[in-house]
Amino acid sequence: MADLLDTRCVVCVGPGGVGKTSTAAALGVESAHRGRRTVVLTIDPARRLANALGLPEIGSVERDIPGEAFEAAGIEPPEARLSALMLDIKEAWDDVVERHHPDPEARQQLLDNRMYRALSTALAGSQEYMAMEKLHQLAVRSEDRLDCILLDTPPANHAVDFLEAPHRILDALSNDATRWLLEPLANHSGRGFGRRLLDAGSGFFVRTISRLTGTDMLAQLAELLQGFQGMLEGFRSRAEAVQALLRSADTGFVVVAGSDPDGVQQAEAFIERLRLRKARVVGVVLNRGHDGRPFGSEDVQSLRRALEAEGHPECLEPWVARARSELERAEGEVEAAQALAQRLELPVWRVPELEEDVHDLEGLERIRTHLADPLSA
Repeated sequence: MADLLDTRCVVCVGPGGVGKTSTAAALGVESAHRGRRTVVLTIDPARRLANALGLPEIGSVERDIPGEAFEAAGIEPPEARLSALMLDIKEAWDDVVERHHPDPEARQQLLDNRMYRALSTALAGSQEYMAMEKLHQLAVRSEDRLDCILLDTPPANHAVDFLEAPHRILDALSNDATRWLLEPLANHSGRGFGRRLLDAGSGFFVRTISRLTGTDMLAQLAELLQGFQGMLEGFRSRAEAVQALLRSADTGFVVVAGSDPDGVQQAEAFIERLRLRKARVVGVVLNRGHDGRPFGSEDVQSLRRALEAEGHPECLEPWVARARSELERAEGEVEAAQALAQRLELPVWRVPELEEDVHDLEGLERIRTHLADPLSA
C-alpha cells in the first residue's frame, strides 16, 4: 500500500455509495496487521459494517474487534489491537457540551433546551463538525495512544465540505443575526426569558421573528444561542487544532470513487479541491471496477463443446461478444486509472466489483488483497 498507512490519520473522502466505509475498514485491518494500534471511526450506521468487522453492533463507544472473529473466518488475526466506533451526532454534541461548557448550571440548561435537542443534529455541517471533534479527541488522547486513525467521512459532493464544516458551525453560532438576537438580553434579568426578549430593545428583527415563530420558540432559540456563547472560544480553538492536524504531515487523505469515467473525473476534482486547501492527498481508490477476466481459445473451445452437447451452439457467439466487451471495458478502466496516477503523481488502487456487498471479514480481506499494490504513479 505504498506509504499510505505510514501516516497517523487517514481520512477517506468521496461521494456517497462508492465504498468509503468498507475501504476505511479494510485499511484499518491492514494497519493492525502492520502492528499499529488502530481505530476505525465510521459515520455509516449500516449493520453490515459491524458484521464485516466481526461485531454484533457498532456504537459510539469504541469496541475491539476480537481475534476470534478473524480465526472463525479462517483469517490470520492482526498483530495489533483494532477497534471501531460509529459517530452518533447527538451523543457527540452532548459529550462536547459536557466536557467543555464552563458553567455547570448553564451547561444543564443548554442540554435541556428543546431547540438544542432538535437542532444539534440538524445544523448544516453538524455531522462533519462532530467527526472532526471526535478525530481531535482520538488524536490527542494520551492513554491507549493510537498509531493510526481511519476516518470514514460523510458523503460529500465536494471534498472541501468536510474541511469547511467547523467554520460553518462557528458562523452559525456567532454571526450578526445571532448577536442581534442576543444583544437585547445582555443587560436584562429577573423576568421571563421570552418577556425580556420582547421588552428589551423592541427591535424590528426580534418582533418580526416572534410573530412568525411565537415568543416561546424565539426564547428557546435565544437561550440555545446564549448557552453556546461560553463555548465559542473552545469551539474555535479545537477547530483550529483540527484544521492544523488535517493539514499536517500526520494526516493523509484518500479519495474514494468509482472506476467508471465519471468516478475518475470525480476523483480528480476532489483532489484538486483538497490540494487547493493544502490537504495532503496520499492516494486514490477506484472501487467497483469491471473485472474483464481474459479468455483464450481453449476456453472458447471448451464452451463450444459444452453448448453443442446441450444443443445450444448458437449461444457461443453472443457470449464471446459480451466477454470481449467486458474485457475491453476493464482494460479501458485500467488505462484511465494509470493515466490518473501519472497526471496526479499519486498511487491509485483499483478494486474490482465484488460478487456481493461486503458484510463479513472475508469481504474485507478481499478488498485488502486488492489494495496491496497500487498502479504505477
